[in-house]
Amino acid sequence: MTKKQKITLVSVFAAVLVVIAVIAGVLNYRATQEGVKKFQVEVVSDRDSYSEITDCKSDTEYLGEFLRTFEGCEWEDSTYGIYVKGFHGMMEDMDNQYWWCVTVNGESIMLGADEIPLTEGDTYTFTLMQGW
Repeated sequence: MTKKQKITLVSVFAAVLVVIAVIAGVLNYRATQEGVKKFQVEVVSDRDSYSEITDCKSDTEYLGEFLRTFEGCEWEDSTYGIYVKGFHGMMEDMDNQYWWCVTVNGESIMLGADEIPLTEGDTYTFTLMQGW
């Protein structure tokens, strides 16, 4: 392979990586909505035989902002934003690999709560999961 062919191959590979990064960003992007939004927060813990859906409304733009004021949510700030530790006394348990997973309308989301926009009509579900 000539030097020119190697340069062309590396350039094409770099361009493909850029396109993939842009597509991933677009797919994960969720615009915020201004004003008061009505939505639901669901908390599910099979370990504690608990499941509750709460109708909520807020003028905050992101889920993390809302959770800081949500009654029963136990949290702390971390380097990466809000870290949810529990709800209504049902706490994570790292020794036994219990942790809180958030989904939006039943779909996994690869963002922290401080980056998840609140959207009218959405359901934000926190499920106590076990295992990594």
